Amino acid sequence: MINTAANVVDNVLTWDAHGKTVTVHAFDTTGEAGVYISGLISGALKQAIDTRGKAQWIGCGGTTPKPIYQNLIHAELDWTKITLAQVDERFVPVDDAASNTRMMREALAPVLADADHTGMTFLTLIQDITDQDACALKAEQTLLDLNDGQAPLFDFALMGMGPDSHYASIFPNNPVNAEVYTTDRLVLPVRPHSDGSEPALPRVTLSVPALNRSRCIVFYITGQAKLDALKAASQNTDPYTSPIGAFLAQCPVPVEFVWAA
Repeated sequence: MINTAANVVDNVLTWDAHGKTVTVHAFDTTGEAGVYISGLISGALKQAIDTRGKAQWIGCGGTTPKPIYQNLIHAELDWTKITLAQVDERFVPVDDAASNTRMMREALAPVLADADHTGMTFLTLIQDITDQDACALKAEQTLLDLNDGQAPLFDFALMGMGPDSHYASIFPNNPVNAEVYTTDRLVLPVRPHSDGSEPALPRVTLSVPALNRSRCIVFYITGQAKLDALKAASQNTDPYTSPIGAFLAQCPVPVEFVWAA
């Protein structure tokens, strides 16, 4: 398939998973995949601004999406009408090397609002570094403030998946799985594992009901191991062993995957 807007070629892989179709846009290189995803994001944000006068979206952390953020800064958008929040975050200071807040701010710096210029508003989930539970509560209030006290609806969600099938900060065998799918909360604290498996650090994450309030969800994954993990995990809906499978089975909005070899 030729995507003329992004000027790249992608192959579409599909398979059935519990009555739903999993769709994966496959690219030969991360560069091509990144251009494609940047086009999806900028298109969704522009449409939101044209339709509703503003755009709100959420983005993931890690090394995989950083080039996408760096590419996105070249999009011709009215950044002053756009707000970006986080899908999840490690509970560390925002200047820590492990902080996704730090990574996202650095990658998007040219278009972010700061003391020197206007631009896109960026909302970190780290709203209190002294207490993890208080941080989650304050981050939730920050999101509610976006929509006059109501849960916001996101115009785009950029997400990732690990080889263990985790997404956001929702990991296999973590106690948060007992509530993250059914809670009324928008943001929850995630306790670290003590057995050496991830998450090694405490985290905060958007809940599944909060993620479901996205008009479009795109997962970006790279490498054969993650593609194989997705194929296997999509057939299993047990949240404790297959988080991504459980998410796909319940998600009420369109979900697509973009994969680069």
